[in-house]
Amino acid sequence: MTTSELRDSPAVQRWLQKAGDQDRLLEDLADFCRYTDSTPEQLVASCLRQTDAGTAISTKGRRRMDETIESYVAERGLTGRDAIVVGNRIRGFLVHNGVFIQGRAAIT
Repeated sequence: MTTSELRDSPAVQRWLQKAGDQDRLLEDLADFCRYTDSTPEQLVASCLRQTDAGTAISTKGRRRMDETIESYVAERGLTGRDAIVVGNRIRGFLVHNGVFIQGRAAIT
């Protein structure tokens, strides 16, 4: 998935409205989408579950996503602060789309 394709996604547009360095964010998200072979909407949906009352955050889905993010940054060879920042960029996308997910704190 390219960064220009990502700009058309409603989920990505919601995220970018609050973001700073949009190009860097899009590059990381595009790379993560390729890594998971998912669209931005599929990433969000994988963290949700359907209930009788509507949609709720899936604890298992959120846990799997967090593990996938950690695997992604490790496979990219990122460590320390760089790994935290990139992982939190992906988590930020999810948060801006209604999925509460926390990573490790960024240490400067």
